[in-house]
Amino acid sequence: MNRFIPCILALILLVSSCAKVVTPVGGPKDTTPPKILKEQPANKNVSFNTKQIKITFDEFFTLNNPGENVLISPPIDHEPEYSIKNKSLIIRFQDTLKPNTTYNMLFSNCIQDYHEGNKLSAYHYSFSTGSALDSFQLKGTLVSAKTLKPTTDFFVLLYKKDLDSLPLTTLPDYVTKSLSDGSFHFSNIAAGKYRIFAIKDINGNLIYDLPNEEIGFCDSLLTAIPEPQLRSKDSTHVDSLNGKGGKGRGQQTALKIDSNALVIYTFIAGDTMPHLQRYENPEEGLYKFPYKNPFDNFEATALFNPIDHFQVINTTQDTVTWYMKEIPTDTMKYLLTADGHTDTVLLKTYKPKVSSGRGSRANATKRLNVSYKNAGHFFLPLTLSFSYPIRPVDSFPVYAYSQHDTLVKWHSVPDTFTKELALDLSFETKKSYTILIPDSIFYGYNNLTHDTLRTKFVMKSEKDYGNLIMNYQLPDDNLQYIAQLWYGDKLYQQDYLNKSKSITYPHLDPGSYKVYMIQDRNRNGRWDSGNYFRKCQPERTIIFQSPINIRAFWDDEETFIVK
Repeated sequence: MNRFIPCILALILLVSSCAKVVTPVGGPKDTTPPKILKEQPANKNVSFNTKQIKITFDEFFTLNNPGENVLISPPIDHEPEYSIKNKSLIIRFQDTLKPNTTYNMLFSNCIQDYHEGNKLSAYHYSFSTGSALDSFQLKGTLVSAKTLKPTTDFFVLLYKKDLDSLPLTTLPDYVTKSLSDGSFHFSNIAAGKYRIFAIKDINGNLIYDLPNEEIGFCDSLLTAIPEPQLRSKDSTHVDSLNGKGGKGRGQQTALKIDSNALVIYTFIAGDTMPHLQRYENPEEGLYKFPYKNPFDNFEATALFNPIDHFQVINTTQDTVTWYMKEIPTDTMKYLLTADGHTDTVLLKTYKPKVSSGRGSRANATKRLNVSYKNAGHFFLPLTLSFSYPIRPVDSFPVYAYSQHDTLVKWHSVPDTFTKELALDLSFETKKSYTILIPDSIFYGYNNLTHDTLRTKFVMKSEKDYGNLIMNYQLPDDNLQYIAQLWYGDKLYQQDYLNKSKSITYPHLDPGSYKVYMIQDRNRNGRWDSGNYFRKCQPERTIIFQSPINIRAFWDDEETFIVK
């Protein structure tokens, strides 16, 4: 029996030599940022008299671009030296620090663990070269004046002086950054009153010196307070962001903002002159003239080779579109005047983009684009929408097929500017229909025509729609307000209000709607940005406290209180 033992041992060795060594897998994925184990000297220490700070973490980490992401207040002349040794961050100061001064260091999203990249969003380290640590603070939130979204990664600047030229020429006494929710917090600052500014510092010099840098400011001085909760008469309370009212559907606010914090609205300074941008010629006979800013009045004077055309100005009053009634064969010259600002333009003939390949779109036959609108809508007529104005048509048939019936209705196109044509057809609710119009009925002034036009739909009934009644309660401030109802990214309706009023929005498709109010101070019918040089804040935009969910065959009544 002993003679089998060597064979068994050999077999065991063979099997073990073929086995792969696998690293054990265990435990959930690390989702936490590095934790601080020790600070030398301790955070918030006084009588600071060393040149070095050592911060030790519980794991290996990286430091991302400290020159931009580590903010020191008050600012110092030379950036400290940063080095990493094992799990410790070493900070060495090159400057001699001021006596009796509290310094704050903010590490903004730059400390992250080595393997998973989990970031320590905001780490504050404070110390004083004197015998006491400043214990006052200011906090608030930055919000885009145009979109009402949190303004992220902006520099927020505090100044002890009170001069109009501060952000243009002077470095701040304190600096911090806004977080992902737009919030900012100055801690351990000296007692007193401050000027406050927020800028999107494109060139990184903490100075407002570029025309495309976004800025926000308070009109008056702010007073630092020792308590964490802040309310200042110079700030804008959160109620102005969210119109109050409604029937208690959750009272969800547009932004999560501390109700006691100040709100600063950021903006890019408005340039009110309507500057003409490069004109566009996307297809034959079509010319677009986009302006940088909206205008109130527009005139065009032909200098040579004029062609009769249709003119359309968009709802935002910043783009003029011309549809030529015949295709230009030579260069045209016009003088365009918008609110007194004049430009001379040479309109060249259309040059199609060169494209290679047998199946390229450039080689395809060009057609007049025609689509159906309001198919199946109970309250709106079925409408044809044309990509280019069409020529008059004396008579043409429209075929409507249902399960058992066929209807032929004759229509015509008048001799006028026509880009949309409502069809005179009647449908029964809940029935399926197919609409057909033969090809080559319509010809655009660009000489293009179309293929057979066909659409299918089921006719809705009045029970498929909801109604909204909005009671607007405005302050007695003698201002004009613009009420806007939005459905997704589409402006559904806009109204101008000078006093409190109820507006009914009938026959709405079920879905989520938003209501905005614009404080139209200059009564020009649109939102206007601010300008720091004129000490002008942007016009206030106010959003109703939550989206409004419209249900079919249901009346919803809400109250929008503007404070």
